[in-house]
Amino acid sequence: MQQTQYLIDTAVFTRNGQTIQAQSPISDFVRALEGLPAQHDQLLQWSIQGLTDRAGQSFLRVQLKGSVVLNCQRCLKDFDYAIQADTTVLVVEDKAELDVDIDDPDTPERILASRQLNALELIEDELILSLPYVPRHTECPDLPEALQHQSEEAEDEKPNPFAVLSQLKKS
Repeated sequence: MQQTQYLIDTAVFTRNGQTIQAQSPISDFVRALEGLPAQHDQLLQWSIQGLTDRAGQSFLRVQLKGSVVLNCQRCLKDFDYAIQADTTVLVVEDKAELDVDIDDPDTPERILASRQLNALELIEDELILSLPYVPRHTECPDLPEALQHQSEEAEDEKPNPFAVLSQLKKS
């Protein structure tokens, strides 16, 4: 199957407030699927919208919805993991602007402006970022009930790493 190319001129796309909406088979995202179990024939719905703010900054709003088959690290069974992402990235003109304030959590992600930005690569990057580091069911279907409650209790009993800070504040 031939993969459709979606190339974006970020300056024109954001200035004109353009939008691309599409569906792509999960098999188009080879980098994201590396190391994952076999996938079904599911489609990922996605869109990219160009935006500009009053200050003239350009943004791309990236939305992604679908599911991916992952392997639960608790019971080792495959399960469908729902993906729903909505991210806005700042389009910058200079490589030096890419690393500005990267430690500030309120600073939006940044990408370099391009005359031929591959939209599917941007979608794939968002898909990769949406996958959990340690995939697992919320409740494993084949895990014995005693182990399910034991793992939940173990997570609840972990001490809060910031509790020590509240004690320092009091003194």
